[in-house]
Amino acid sequence: MKTNDALKLLDKDFLDKIYRFSYHRCDTSHEAEELCSEIILAVLSAVKKQDSIANFYAFVWTIARRIYADFSEKRSQRRRTVSIENMDFDLPSEEDGIERLIENAASSAELKSIFTEISFLSKAYRDVMIMYYLDEMPVKDIAEKLRVSETAVKQRLFSARTTIRKEVSSMNNRNLSLKPINFEYIGTGSPCGNEPMTKAERAFSRSLIYLCRESPKSARELSDELCVPMPFVEEELDIQCRGENGEYGMLRRLDNGKYTTNILIADFEEFTAANAILGGCTDELIRLLTQNLEKHREKLLSFPFLSTQNNPNFILWTMFQNIQSRLEATILDIIDREFADVTPSERPYTCAAIAYPDGEELHFGFYGNDGISAYSVGGYECVSVNNVYGDRLEQHFACGHNIATDKTLLLTLKAIGGIPADGLDDEEKEVAAKAIECGYIRKNGSLLEPAVVAYDVSHDNEFVRLCTLLGEGMEGIAKTAAEELAAFMKKHIPHHLLCDYRFYLRLIAGVGFYAELVNKSIDCGLLTTPKNTPCSEGVRIVVKK
Repeated sequence: MKTNDALKLLDKDFLDKIYRFSYHRCDTSHEAEELCSEIILAVLSAVKKQDSIANFYAFVWTIARRIYADFSEKRSQRRRTVSIENMDFDLPSEEDGIERLIENAASSAELKSIFTEISFLSKAYRDVMIMYYLDEMPVKDIAEKLRVSETAVKQRLFSARTTIRKEVSSMNNRNLSLKPINFEYIGTGSPCGNEPMTKAERAFSRSLIYLCRESPKSARELSDELCVPMPFVEEELDIQCRGENGEYGMLRRLDNGKYTTNILIADFEEFTAANAILGGCTDELIRLLTQNLEKHREKLLSFPFLSTQNNPNFILWTMFQNIQSRLEATILDIIDREFADVTPSERPYTCAAIAYPDGEELHFGFYGNDGISAYSVGGYECVSVNNVYGDRLEQHFACGHNIATDKTLLLTLKAIGGIPADGLDDEEKEVAAKAIECGYIRKNGSLLEPAVVAYDVSHDNEFVRLCTLLGEGMEGIAKTAAEELAAFMKKHIPHHLLCDYRFYLRLIAGVGFYAELVNKSIDCGLLTTPKNTPCSEGVRIVVKK
């Protein structure tokens, strides 16, 4: 057989066999991947030295056995030169670099494809074991999830069992102690594409992370506590430390070799208790807002809105986020003073999580604010549209929403100043009916005009000042809540994450407090009650002519 034809035999199935050979003889999939790679390098280098190969499979397994013998002897060394008896070739030393091997042994694309496949196999063997033993998935489901045959799953299970047979046997004789934990995440981890929580989707991953929450744990301690074999624990710890981008994960490794959380994690009971601190000021805050709304009623109604607005409780919807943000900022200023001896984190990104028992469905009642902007649309130089959304309000303008293709929104912009209803063509009438149904437009006599709050950007600062007036007197409320919350945070935030105390406030205020404030304000009539969804409540349009 010619050497070029022999190389074609290094297909996925054969690579799987070589990896299975490696995995059978190693402690972890990472080590098996290293051995498998060395065997492939040796094979490629040896093939280039041969004019022809009589029996390619015998040729490969001879190399594999001898590479493994050398690998076992020098496993702890980072650099090695391997000699194969009776064969006239040498593996390149590390100084030669992989580039020279690629030039002399195989094409760059060919080699890259092989190592990509080895990496896939490494993950596949690890995932099979974790899914089968820890997540207790049947072979059929594992095969469907990995998109391989059930036979392939069984083969990988056999090799993996052989590799860690002692620990697996020990594990089977003990009670599996995985903590049934789920996480609700706040934040993305990074604005640049790294979301470490994507590496914590399995029950095993979450259990491991949760156990590191209160005090640092070693791999052995975690293995004993979870009754999970050390190879699984070590690999999972490595995954959770590296995260999605290899640098920022859910865990961090300390100098003493132990592992601890890299993000804030609050038990649901802790989250509830912290929310109760802020929730305790909700009634007082609503009383204050009610007084201020009545005090500044005329200023609010005389604001130059671009459509008739005569209900201050309806207008208040578009101001609520600003008021809540101001209260949160006031609380944060006070907490900053309470944490004067702590340097706030300079990390441009982070995330936090609320931990709760698996199987429970939690309802956090989240409320938020979303918006989009566009230029040269609807006859305006610039248009910005925002809306409050949550339990009772549908989200209108998520990221990616296109104003230029939203016919109901374009007609709403056209209706600023009023347009005759009988002047619309058939298509515009249908769009107008939909706009009325979703609360964007209303009929005022024979005219159509925006039902939502709309104003010119030149009055934006005046609108913000009105929000400030409605929040007058919040400092006393904020001080009481902040001092109690600061003491709570110092008690519950792990020492190594105290620098993220500001994000802890976002975890608490961003999830629960705003929702409670909105819902109580609706119930007591401070905010108008949305009749349906989508609706006009909480929608604000700012235009620039």
